[in-house]
Amino acid sequence: MTLISTKPVKQCAGCELNLRKSCAVFEHPVLQWHKHRCEGYNNPVIIERYRRKQNPQGASKRRQRRIERAKAAHTVGHADGVKRLGR
Repeated sequence: MTLISTKPVKQCAGCELNLRKSCAVFEHPVLQWHKHRCEGYNNPVIIERYRRKQNPQGASKRRQRRIERAKAAHTVGHADGVKRLGR
């Protein structure tokens, strides 16, 4: 039984998705190069999708910030000891 490595291969050297120990998108980069061409090699669409996954923007980012602020507000002690229920 042969194990397939998860490390990027020599051809991945100039790719932005190469994380040195692994590929940012593909679990087994060697399988992507079996036809001498990786579909993700410096592909701007795949790179942009990876970046958005790492750093969501727009409405989803605002929603995440809003959720974090709400969680923090519930843990903050109030000076008068009374929690506000609404505005």
